[in-house]
Amino acid sequence: MEIKPGQVAVITGAGSGIGKALAIACARRGLQVLVADIEQAAATTTAEEIQALGGNALAMCVDVSDAKQVNAMAEQCWQHFGACDLLCNNAGVSINKPLAECTSSDWHWVLSVNTMAIGYALNAFLPRMKEHGSGHIVNTASMAGLIPLSNFGVYVASKYAVVGLSEVLAQELAADNIGVSILCPGIVSTRIFESERNRSDKSISQLADDTDPMHTDFDQAYSRILTPDQVASMVLTAVANNLLYIPTHPEWAPLFQQRSDAIHSAFDTPLNNNNPTNI
Repeated sequence: MEIKPGQVAVITGAGSGIGKALAIACARRGLQVLVADIEQAAATTTAEEIQALGGNALAMCVDVSDAKQVNAMAEQCWQHFGACDLLCNNAGVSINKPLAECTSSDWHWVLSVNTMAIGYALNAFLPRMKEHGSGHIVNTASMAGLIPLSNFGVYVASKYAVVGLSEVLAQELAADNIGVSILCPGIVSTRIFESERNRSDKSISQLADDTDPMHTDFDQAYSRILTPDQVASMVLTAVANNLLYIPTHPEWAPLFQQRSDAIHSAFDTPLNNNNPTNI
């Protein structure tokens, strides 16, 4: 999609992290921005920063796991701006614990925010984007949508789903002049590991400041931390060039290759040589 002043971007999870950086980067390029976040104060702060730059922004408190709220966001978008050119389904949450310890509530919370919310947004925005005949959709997945990560099983499941649905979406929209990109970030300095702060059935007693450095226990080879601004720049470059995949950390490629090779080699197992007795 050619990015031009006056276009409209809708960004969820835009109160902090990648979403906020995306919102401000869009505004710097002259786009009008609907800033959506589950935290009203955070959304308002982002919108005020955009307005201070001379941009046009509307802040909304939206729980993306609620289809009615997502529909209301779409209605407000068209009433206020009259269009949606760039839809960034960016809001996301994470749980870090073994699958055996994950509860049904954990599964419901993560999948509803990370995966189902994208379906709600497509239902609310896509028909009118298709009528307009152009646009671009960015769905935030993760390197965890490409690579299995121990102790992040629920998160991995939600992000594998985002990758798959986005690949199908790209195929289905190829004739509609609507591009699709899948953002697959590695480690970025955000508050994703504090996302349970907004979970209704869990109380977090102490929160780190948004500017605190990200801490992980990942292998050092995969622990390079990008800033949200760096990722936002990659996203807008990908949108402008209609790129499907946006992997932010090329050093993770060997891990994806291991998974890809293992799947590919499975096609050559005795299961597929009509002689299962060789297994």
